Amino acid sequence: MNYDPFFLSEARQAQTYQVLVAILVIILTGVAFYFLFRNVIKDIRKEKEERKLVKKEESMAESPESDPVSHLVVERRTSNKKSGDLVGLINQKIFEAKEGAIGVFYYLNLDNFSFITEKYTEKEVTRVIEEIEKRLKKVAKTGMIVGHLKEDIFLYYLTGEIDTEMMVNVAEGLLKEVAIPLKAVNESITTSIGVCIFPYDGISAMQLIKNAEIALYVSKKEGKNRYYLYSQDLIEKEQFNMDYYQEIKRSSSNDEFLLYYQPIVDIKTAKIIGLESLLRWNHPAMGILPPGKFLNVMELTGDITWFGAWGFEKIVKQYVSWKKEMRIRDLFISTNLSPKQLLVEGLAKNFFDIVRKYDFLPENFCLEIIDYYTIIKSAVAMQNLADFRRYGFRVAIDDFGEEFEIIAQMAQIKASIIKVNREHTLKMMNGFEETDRIIRVIQEANKKQKIVIAESIENEEMIRKMIKTDVRFMQGYFFSPPKSAQDIGEILKKSPWSMDEFSRFQE
Repeated sequence: MNYDPFFLSEARQAQTYQVLVAILVIILTGVAFYFLFRNVIKDIRKEKEERKLVKKEESMAESPESDPVSHLVVERRTSNKKSGDLVGLINQKIFEAKEGAIGVFYYLNLDNFSFITEKYTEKEVTRVIEEIEKRLKKVAKTGMIVGHLKEDIFLYYLTGEIDTEMMVNVAEGLLKEVAIPLKAVNESITTSIGVCIFPYDGISAMQLIKNAEIALYVSKKEGKNRYYLYSQDLIEKEQFNMDYYQEIKRSSSNDEFLLYYQPIVDIKTAKIIGLESLLRWNHPAMGILPPGKFLNVMELTGDITWFGAWGFEKIVKQYVSWKKEMRIRDLFISTNLSPKQLLVEGLAKNFFDIVRKYDFLPENFCLEIIDYYTIIKSAVAMQNLADFRRYGFRVAIDDFGEEFEIIAQMAQIKASIIKVNREHTLKMMNGFEETDRIIRVIQEANKKQKIVIAESIENEEMIRKMIKTDVRFMQGYFFSPPKSAQDIGEILKKSPWSMDEFSRFQE
């Protein structure tokens, strides 16, 4: 058989190319395996080193003479490795600190930030956070660690030549920087700051954060828009409050809050004309807690504002449920509004939108204004008050003023209901020197055709005294303690009192 020489030459060339390609593939595969094996070995060695460090840390933690640096081991091992991880960066700074080095840790928490989150979109809220973070970074010097940690919290950590004057100047500078009107939205906001010093107040980022939170809590309690320097004695003084505050924060997300209701009774007809809604905390360990056990903490931290729309919508939905079950005529439900809640711009419009959502009339709901004379200088609060009246809501106030200014201002008061609160009721019953002026308030309110409701009525004697001063509407334990929605529903289904029971009080 004859073969074409050209064909043989071409076949040999193809065979040569195949051999070369195979050799090249073997070489590249070998190189890849080499680098992969080297990285695996490196990771194994690193893991072994970290295990040794953790074991060392655990053994030193059991020893009374443990090395402070060992507290950083677990944090450095488990912290996020991203360059933007503030906790990791601060821990690295601490780990590299030379003997005698001092660091100052500023823990910033925006005041009443829930107002921004409730009023604006998520995108606008994000822009606010980004704007504040840029400002803080802009005023920071080289070597400082600055940034947004989470939600409305920012960290600011600096080292170097540090003295008291410098610490104060930085803190005051941060307060001023945050207080500059925002560009992202047409608002202004302030911050409270907890300040700690490394190594005296902590030798890891998490220790500094924990202690700074306590200092922050104190700065909020003392009025916000200020800083407070942590010191060891705060542990005993404020730790319980701080832990309790954290419990309250968790309970709001766990839906542990509920509403109770107390009847408001017309003493001349023995009928319920209204219900006052009262917040309760269904504590997982302590059971149902009254507002005195938690409202003051919510108030001073600003968390009372979240209750506004949440609580009001819950009240409206409850009214809808009762309406479906029974005939309810001329019955209103009231809810208390604190000064902080009234400072939420557009609050009245939000409430009006909720009422329209359920196809109800605003006149079925009453807003009780707590501490009226503390809000009269606030344009936002007074605008909310005027808007509530304009939308058709009932408004009640129980603050007569330190000098009983309400007597002269009764005609100008934008409220259809005047409440004689517990303090004033007890003063009247015990003949305090203010009794005459409290009675004058009641008389002026009646002249201006306002409804007067006396709170905390507990016995027949109190009813008789109130009737003598022309108070017709009352609430208190004599009639009913605050009860759950289910229990109040049972009361509304029947007439709990007859006129015969109350007729003797009219004699």
